[in-house]
Amino acid sequence: MAAELSVELADLRGWGGQVGRSGEDCAALAAYVSDHVPDGDFGRILSLITGDYESMARTVQQALVTDGQRLDRTGDSLRAVGRRFAETDAQVAQDFGVGARITDDGSAAGAFSDTGSTAASCPSTGGAALPEVSFGWLFDKACELIDWVGGPDLRSWVTDQIAGDVGKASLQASAWGHAADAMRAVEGNLARGEGAIAQTWHGDAATAAGAYLDQWLASLRSQASGMDRVSGYLHDMVGQAVDMAQVVVDIVKEVLSIISAGWSMAAIPIYGEIKLVDKVKDAIKLVNDARKVITVFWNALVMVIDGITMTVHAFQAESLPAAPSLPA
Repeated sequence: MAAELSVELADLRGWGGQVGRSGEDCAALAAYVSDHVPDGDFGRILSLITGDYESMARTVQQALVTDGQRLDRTGDSLRAVGRRFAETDAQVAQDFGVGARITDDGSAAGAFSDTGSTAASCPSTGGAALPEVSFGWLFDKACELIDWVGGPDLRSWVTDQIAGDVGKASLQASAWGHAADAMRAVEGNLARGEGAIAQTWHGDAATAAGAYLDQWLASLRSQASGMDRVSGYLHDMVGQAVDMAQVVVDIVKEVLSIISAGWSMAAIPIYGEIKLVDKVKDAIKLVNDARKVITVFWNALVMVIDGITMTVHAFQAESLPAAPSLPA
C-alpha cells in the first residue's frame, strides 16, 4: 500500500527550479564543448584519430543539448505537479469542509540552492610542442642518397609523420577535463536537492520522480567520467607524440651525422664511394628504426580510438533518460 501523500510545496518548487537550472547548466556545457572542441585536426602526427574523435565530440555535444532540454522539461514537470497538488488539495478541502493537508510556507529549503561552480573554466595548453624537424641542406642530401641506395623516403616515411599541433590537442584535453568538473558540480547539486526533497515529499509521485532523477544522476556521473577519460586520452597522446617525435628527431640527427661522415670521404676514388654506400646503408637501418618507433605510436593511437569508441556509449541517445511527460 502506498504511503499517504505529503508534500511541502515551496520545497517542490525549489526542487523543480534546481532541476531546471541543471538543464541550463548542461546547455551551457554543450556550448562550451562546441566552442573549445571545434574539430580534431591536430596535424599529421595525430591524424589517425581525427575521424573517430570528431564523431565522438559531436555525439557528446548533442547529448549535452539533450540533457539540457530534458532536465529543463523535468523541472517544468515538477513545478506543474506542485501546482496540481495545490489545486487538488484546495478542491478537496472545499468539497469536504476540511483544512488543506498540503503545506506551503513560501520558502524552499536551502538545499535547493546550487553550490560550487557549474561553469567550465577556460582551457590551457600546458605548453606542449613538438621538437624542431628542419635540418637544412644536409637533410636534403641525405634523402637523395638514401633514395639512391634504394632506401625508404626519409621525408614521407619519417619526418612528415611528426608534424602537427599538439598544443591544440593539449588545449582540448584541458577543455574536456574542465567540462567533466562542471558536470560533476551539476550532478552534485541534483544529488543534494534529491536528498532534501525526499524529506518533505512522500507518495507514489515522489517515488516515481525519485527513481527518474536517480537515472539522471547515474547518467550525469557516467558522462563526467567519459569526459575525464577523453581528457586523459588526449593528454597521454600529446605526451607520447612529443616523446616519439623527439626520438625520431634524434635518430634523424644521427642519420645526418652518418651521412656527413660518408660524404666527407666520397671524394676518394672507389674507396670513398664504397664507404659512402656503407654509411648510407647504416643510415637506412636507423631510418627503419625510426619507422618502427612511429609504428609503435600508431598502435597506441589505435588503442585510444578503441577507448574513444567505448566512451561514446555514455552519450548515445539510448543511454540517456527518456524525456518526461508534462502533467495534463
